[in-house]
Amino acid sequence: MFIRLPAGKSPTRRGKGSAAFAFLCAILLASGLVTGAQQTVTSASLSGRVEDTNGAAISGATVEAIRRETNQTQTAIADSDGRYRFAYLPVGTYELDVTQPGFTHFKKDIAVTIGEALDVRIRLAVANVNATVNVASDFSAIELVRTQIASTIHSNEIDELPLNGRNYLDLALLAPGVAPANTGSNQRFAETSAVPGQGLSLSGQRNLNNNFVVDGLSANDDAADLTGTYFSQEVVREFQVITSGGIAEFGRASSGVVNVVTHSGTNDWRGRVYGFLRNQRLDARNPLAIQRDLLTQVQYGATAGGPLRHDRTFLFTNFEQTRRNYSNVITIAPAAVSSINNRLNQVGFSGPRLETGIVPGSFDTTNIFARVDHKLNDANQLTARYSFYQILAENSRNLGGLNSLSRGSGLSDRDQTLGLSNITSVSRRSLNEARFQFTHSSLAAPLNDLRGPAVSIAGVANFGAATSSPLARDIDLVELVDNFSSQRRNHAVKVGGDFLYNRVNILFPGAAQGLYNFTSLANFLSGSYLNFQQAFGAPGQAQLNPNVGFFVQDEWRLRPDLTFNLGLRYDAQFLPEPIRTDGNNFAPRLGFAYAPGNRRTVIRAGWGIYFDRLPLRATSNALQRDGSKYVVVQLSPGQAGAPVFPNILAAQPAFLTTKPNITRIDPDIEASDSQQFNLQVERELSRNASFSIGYVGLRGRHIIVQRNINVPRFPASANVPNLGRPDSDWGNISRYESSGDASYHGMIATLNQRAGQWASLRVSYTLSKAIDDTGNFFFSTPQNNFDFGDDRGLSDNDQRHRLVVSGMLQTPSASRDSHLRWLRGFQFSYIFTYASRLPFNVLLGSDRNFDTNNNDRPLGVGRNTGRGFDYASLDLRLSRRIRLREQLNLDLLAEGFNVFNRANLSIPNNVFGNGVAPLPAFGQPTAASDPRQFQIGLRLSF
Repeated sequence: MFIRLPAGKSPTRRGKGSAAFAFLCAILLASGLVTGAQQTVTSASLSGRVEDTNGAAISGATVEAIRRETNQTQTAIADSDGRYRFAYLPVGTYELDVTQPGFTHFKKDIAVTIGEALDVRIRLAVANVNATVNVASDFSAIELVRTQIASTIHSNEIDELPLNGRNYLDLALLAPGVAPANTGSNQRFAETSAVPGQGLSLSGQRNLNNNFVVDGLSANDDAADLTGTYFSQEVVREFQVITSGGIAEFGRASSGVVNVVTHSGTNDWRGRVYGFLRNQRLDARNPLAIQRDLLTQVQYGATAGGPLRHDRTFLFTNFEQTRRNYSNVITIAPAAVSSINNRLNQVGFSGPRLETGIVPGSFDTTNIFARVDHKLNDANQLTARYSFYQILAENSRNLGGLNSLSRGSGLSDRDQTLGLSNITSVSRRSLNEARFQFTHSSLAAPLNDLRGPAVSIAGVANFGAATSSPLARDIDLVELVDNFSSQRRNHAVKVGGDFLYNRVNILFPGAAQGLYNFTSLANFLSGSYLNFQQAFGAPGQAQLNPNVGFFVQDEWRLRPDLTFNLGLRYDAQFLPEPIRTDGNNFAPRLGFAYAPGNRRTVIRAGWGIYFDRLPLRATSNALQRDGSKYVVVQLSPGQAGAPVFPNILAAQPAFLTTKPNITRIDPDIEASDSQQFNLQVERELSRNASFSIGYVGLRGRHIIVQRNINVPRFPASANVPNLGRPDSDWGNISRYESSGDASYHGMIATLNQRAGQWASLRVSYTLSKAIDDTGNFFFSTPQNNFDFGDDRGLSDNDQRHRLVVSGMLQTPSASRDSHLRWLRGFQFSYIFTYASRLPFNVLLGSDRNFDTNNNDRPLGVGRNTGRGFDYASLDLRLSRRIRLREQLNLDLLAEGFNVFNRANLSIPNNVFGNGVAPLPAFGQPTAASDPRQFQIGLRLSF
């Protein structure tokens, strides 16, 4: 394989990369001579041993796995040690059929899920004239050979649990070690993302450090490092969260992986028409609002799937739309609103005036999905997938809490993705997975206030034109993946490569309309601002971003009860100059699974290094704002040319008068990485139930942060030219660099009772502590630009306790007791969540150390020493199925979210003030999660 690097790029980092790259290629070429297979990403693997009743191996036995939904068969032949293996089984239900002359015939039904690594030991008795089918086997409900810490959300949970807004990403919150990221914001759509929600924190890390994979292909927005597109809940067949110890096939993430497999058609035509309705008349009032949310929502759609040609070609389609009108709750104090508006009237402020309380918002979404699976021949299985996602929203970003309506923006986005894959059975022991995708994503976030300027009054209010987020973003993504796997004796080896190419254009004019920062309401009323900023120059930046990744991994069954997983991965991200390629990103992985005795208990442990990618938002900012085509002028009152509020500058001042602020990036910046280590013990309690307890540890290094490397040495009052900065040619120089550090220690416990005749249950508990020296964003800045240790404290995502209990109760479909017939078809499902308080950073609201950054804490107060509010909510669904005809069913549904209407307060006001005693608003909530809400629904299934 030859990879051509972009012009002007070097594949090395400090002379080490080329040798390391050559070493990796040698390993991969050597690995191609070894045969094997592996735990999988998009499917399941099934292995085991065929033996007689005395435990002796039966070689040459024919093992068939027949997928019931499509009647397609895979065949394996037991080797001389009796071992067999299916390296790639699409998720679903199979009939396992084993034959060998002279022995009884074996049959068993088995269900496999995404990423599952099952081990089934089959024992055959010697046949006689009257031999019958022997169904004895050693089958465990737990995965005896899986080495990574992972949680799989099964299809019945995806379909039947109450998900608020039907957001499939919320399924990840059912797993231990996963929590909503603490972004300190209540905006529904973050940064350059068109996907609703605030993101996920795995193992206490940033929501930027995850990898989202759908059908084995990237589903990331690499500009923001968040999930890239949005699917209907109806499309998701299997959902897996890998919280620690991911195999070498997984890369480009330093925390965890969300892994999704979509639905495919079967040999039977099946479909569903559905609709869900909400209205504010059924809901409670937000605890911080004086009236009910102006909420109306309708979600409706249809799915259909079946054979285009029996046993050969299958189709699955989905169409879904959401129409939602809702409210944003602005919590600016009424007295402050009145004072501010009076002042704005006095000075002739051109922008909108402030408001408080309820302001309307809305968004409309459309999802279209189609997938075709086609058996080309006995050796090739082709899959083609197309998805379309569109959203149009008003007042959807950056408003609510202390942000007025004028500070917000709308959102429009359209994503289209085409994905192709072909699975080739090279031989009975080898297969090849080839995948391709192309994605085009176009996003715009038009401002509510086009005039400005923007105004921030610390701890009081923010209004005027939004300046902190991009206004548009376009991405074209191309990805090619090829993995080869094969098996010989007790080794299963997989070798693969991934090429991903981004073309990104980001429009981010920033403070083009001006930004005034005030430290208090009194200073605002007097016109005494801390500083004024205004941007000049090119508003956008385009860039190209090739990425390559290679891996080799070996699943080694050293003994029937002991499995080792050994892997090595290499990732490289090629970024525009002046950034030099980080060429030494070798990531070894090691894990084992030990199932002693009766194979009802498995002990798994792992260690590995995991490299992330740099968010393209950061590189775009640095390239755009390097001083050659875009600058930010920052002035203090009294400086030459400083405007009087609310005026802005008519043109960029001469450099001799004002030294502009610029942004740079460390040319030797490194991708963040983590060392992960875990230990877990899982015990099978019954055929459908298991309990696990474990430890997850993570050490994060080289986390991207932003630091001012041109800090003033004198305050503005000293009247020193350019405030005595070391580089007199510029004002502040904000540099992105990989200087952050993090650690996480967590105990995770899970009780899992899979769906039976009556009930299912999942209990997930996490006890953890997360520490770092930087915030939740790549543009987080330290209080002391020369000492990151001064900011070391609890992570933004430190949530000490988190408990999630979910499950279903259902009545039997038939009852012999005529008096209980009315109970038939009822189902009750629930999700209960409790989460302990999150920290917040206590700020003065003023610039104590004169570095022109308003992020200083009171003397002696450490970072994130404030504690916010805990969270508890119970979501319920009650449904009744009515059988209309043999294959036609009607489901009546009623769902309630936060049914006890608990006041889940959030985002404390973190401005302490400059006095000895805190300001009255300090620590008070500025936002709250949803109050009690209800919705009703209908589903017609055929």
